[in-house]
Amino acid sequence: MEISLFVDRILDETATLVYGGGEFTADVPRRFLPRGTKEGDYIRASFVLDEDKKNRAKDEIDSLMDELEK
Repeated sequence: MEISLFVDRILDETATLVYGGGEFTADVPRRFLPRGTKEGDYIRASFVLDEDKKNRAKDEIDSLMDELEK
C-alpha cells in the first residue's frame, strides 16, 4: 500500500506529516525523509509486511520459551 503525505512543517530534526487533509498526522525524524525534502512537499510512503523479521522474532521467542520450560 502506498500513500501520499504532505510535509506540513520541519522543526529542528522533526518533520510533521499530514495525510488526508488532516485526518492523520505523524511526527517523524527528518532523517527518514528523502534528501532535500522541505515544507510544502508531498512524499509517498509504502507499507509492507516484513515477514522475515516477524519470523526471526517468533523463532527467538520460541527459543526463549523453550529455555524457560527447562
